[in-house]
Amino acid sequence: MNKKMNVLKVGFALAAAIVVTGCASVGGIANNMVNNKDKSGVIYGAAGAVDEPTVEKVCAAIANKDHRCNEANKYLLVGVISKAGFADGAVGVYALIEKNSQNANLLKHKYVTGDKNIPYIKAKVTPGQLGEVLEVVSVNGEGKCEWSGMPRIGGVVCPAYNWDYRKDNQAAIIFH
Repeated sequence: MNKKMNVLKVGFALAAAIVVTGCASVGGIANNMVNNKDKSGVIYGAAGAVDEPTVEKVCAAIANKDHRCNEANKYLLVGVISKAGFADGAVGVYALIEKNSQNANLLKHKYVTGDKNIPYIKAKVTPGQLGEVLEVVSVNGEGKCEWSGMPRIGGVVCPAYNWDYRKDNQAAIIFH
């Protein structure tokens, strides 16, 4: 029975990975953000610098609608995931942080959602723009924020900031 349960769990994990990683395009995600007219506010999410697409590619995909695209080489693109699920896939924002900022180095890693050492950030969502990294709020398993659920299915909960993806995630953009 345990072997069947393990096979079932692995099957769900693989299906989730395909759903989360296979449904989005650079232009689709970025355009969802810059064409956003009503979602605004703050989200918390598991975060990491994104090598591909580059800031330049994202800016090109949105026809440089975000004013920071005029100086794209000054920024690092950060994927911020506040929630992931079967129906929606990944939910969060693409955010920008200045490359020379103190926190930029904390975001240069290769973790996956659910990893205990993944950094969590607070990001601002503004209609018509890419997101903005406001601060790194939890690193190296400090416990201020954590992933709730399975590694690729669940979301971010930040007890230290009274934030829970199940009730506070209104500003996030679906990545598909």
